[in-house]
Amino acid sequence: YFADGMHDDLLTQLAKIASLKVISRTSVMRYRDTEMSIPEIAQQLGVTSILEGGVQRSGDQIRVNMQLIDAETDEHLWAETYDRQMTAENLFAIQSSITRQITDALKASLSPEEAARIDERPTENLEAFQEYMKGQQLLALRVVSALEESKIHFERAIELDPGFAAAIVGLANAYHLLYEYAGWPEAESLEPAMVL
Repeated sequence: YFADGMHDDLLTQLAKIASLKVISRTSVMRYRDTEMSIPEIAQQLGVTSILEGGVQRSGDQIRVNMQLIDAETDEHLWAETYDRQMTAENLFAIQSSITRQITDALKASLSPEEAARIDERPTENLEAFQEYMKGQQLLALRVVSALEESKIHFERAIELDPGFAAAIVGLANAYHLLYEYAGWPEAESLEPAMVL
């Protein structure tokens, strides 16, 4: 869940930059374990560059490896390894740094508003962020049992950080999807979602 959550957040950060074309997570995930080459993947997605990477976590240490690859030549445009202690501050700093370095490597323009958004931290509570990431991964499965479990993780994230807006949105989404997929009564699903 942690690597997938990092992937989601990084895509979201990059998608906020108007001068970049970012392909959805759903579209790119089918290439996760493929043996296709970077040029083949890029051709299918209609992109000129591919960002790939990995996340390793051991105790309270995290290592993030990222490479930006030119799809035509299959050569690295940029690569970096980040080794940090696992804190909310470090996690979001890594994401901000990756986003800025990719923007620079692609020579993309960055407005002052976009630059400010890159540095925003959704929460200062690492445990709340981890609960949110677990909830997001379960939400993406669109299976009733997973949706019910995602709701629990979002509630825990909000309990840990009541001002964590993304977790509140995640909980509202879980309620809505439980109405759609599980047939929960409107009073149990849509009304709480609208209140959130």
